[in-house]
Amino acid sequence: MCEILLPCNYQPKESLDDRKSPLFTLLLLRSWQREYDQRPYKHFQFKRLEFEDRMRRKYHCIRDFRVIVNYLLSQRMRSATITGVVVSNWDAILLKDFVRSLNPLSSIHLNLMQLPSEFFAMLCLNAKNMDVMELCLDGTPLSDEDVRLLRKFLLVSKTLRALSVNHCSLTQYNFALIADGLHKSEKVKRFSANRLLGGHLTLDTEKIMSIISSVLMQKRLQSLCLELCELTAQDMIPIAEHLACKKLKLQHLRLSSNKIGPDGVLFLLRGIIAGGGFLEVLDISSNSIGTHGGEWVAKYLVSCLMLKELYLTNNDIGAEAINRILTTRRKRCHLDRLTLYGNEFDDATGRILRRLLDAQVMLQTELDITFLYDEDLGEYRVIPWR
Repeated sequence: MCEILLPCNYQPKESLDDRKSPLFTLLLLRSWQREYDQRPYKHFQFKRLEFEDRMRRKYHCIRDFRVIVNYLLSQRMRSATITGVVVSNWDAILLKDFVRSLNPLSSIHLNLMQLPSEFFAMLCLNAKNMDVMELCLDGTPLSDEDVRLLRKFLLVSKTLRALSVNHCSLTQYNFALIADGLHKSEKVKRFSANRLLGGHLTLDTEKIMSIISSVLMQKRLQSLCLELCELTAQDMIPIAEHLACKKLKLQHLRLSSNKIGPDGVLFLLRGIIAGGGFLEVLDISSNSIGTHGGEWVAKYLVSCLMLKELYLTNNDIGAEAINRILTTRRKRCHLDRLTLYGNEFDDATGRILRRLLDAQVMLQTELDITFLYDEDLGEYRVIPWR
């Protein structure tokens, strides 16, 4: 697990005497934390790229990591975010201390890291003593053995509420182990698994959605995120069936960068309405729903009474459908966030947007577009609002 440029068999005394390699100390780590945190300094952050830029040297996978672990052991933190670090299994005591330092944390983010299987094994052994409520492993590759141990952690942990395994090289085969852990877990309510991989070239989305359906049957999930998973319109049918169940607690659904098309949008919206419209966040950006899908949104948006955020960017929606979506804001629609950039607009869109904003039917902070008067054209045109 160590890097070639940073061997584990280092000489501590020589590194201390090397003036060209500045030391990373606890005092320096405390001063860095004051730059991004506020008293009482409960949220720890460490990013390897920032470390190498400020120290002007390469990160050492043993010596520098020992400083981080000692700092976490000496302080009472609530959360820790570590990015881009290679954790070595060469020093078993250091690895054991690292897992022990994570025990009192309620939020753990280990992003873009390289973790040995021994780490997950120790994590399972300490699961009963840990107070973690959120575990995020975004960008950290997980092997089949890591996934098997992570499933055991889900079964043992009594406090975990949220799990994020985005871009973790999960395949349609080992993903079933994660889903089984979620199915049998007692308190996990938020799950995110973006960019699942297929066995050869494409992902068997039918298999993935049957697994997701078994997880939704427990009726505990409040947030589900499946972006970049090549989902199609037919894959939305199981989700729509669960949305139609009034006892379902799902409130956040993010499905951007898939291939659900206009039919998938129709299935989702009908499911939301049939279940009483309790969904609060719906992200269907970059799904090629087109003008036909935009018309379905304009038709059923009024009936989604609890919907607060709707993301429709980059969907090739025609100007007429966009205008119909904007005019629904005059009715019983109380969105706090609506994104429409990346679609088609015309002169009527600019005029409608101007009337809505001037009458304060909508606030500019609720939209990602705004209007601008073009003197050459003599009309209002739509521009992005950042």
